[in-house]
Amino acid sequence: MSAQTETILRICTRYTPEQDTMTFSDGLTLNRTQMHNAGFGPLTDLVFTFANQLLPLEMDDTETGLLSAICLICGDRQDLEEPTKVDKLQEPLLEALKIYIRKRRPSKPHMFPKILMKITDLRSISAKGAERVITLKMEIPGSMPPLIQEMLENSEGHEPLTPSSSGNTAEHSPSISPSSVENSGVSQSPLVQ
Repeated sequence: MSAQTETILRICTRYTPEQDTMTFSDGLTLNRTQMHNAGFGPLTDLVFTFANQLLPLEMDDTETGLLSAICLICGDRQDLEEPTKVDKLQEPLLEALKIYIRKRRPSKPHMFPKILMKITDLRSISAKGAERVITLKMEIPGSMPPLIQEMLENSEGHEPLTPSSSGNTAEHSPSISPSSVENSGVSQSPLVQ
């Protein structure tokens, strides 16, 4: 789930409020309706709300990168053999984020805890994202919507749904265009409406 958290953070920092769009790392830009139709469904509003909450924090790339690393290197994840060692690995990242934020914003000492608290929101959205993947797998016949498949399926080292594993013999394409989202049959699913 940590990779999901990091992915959500990345797309939310690429939110453009004037157009109400998010841009993925491959350059794909989707509006709220397109993301909803791509399989985000009820998660869409949560993700856009979180993106709006990040705006006043004015996080730069360094802060985003450090926060992402903190999310990925987390000792309270399930199935860790030595969580204490993972926590020790996380400590210098937390310290680096604290020092960087205080140096960048010396008159705003409250910004470090404010930014750090966003991890809780990210984890909540990520957990709901994992539930969404399970729901989509059960409710939509065939392969997952490409955007959801690409974003969430690899999150914990799972193999992506490939043509051989999904039963689909069509060639698998990891990227989609906004028009394919709008024209996909996904919007016909009662779960996604």
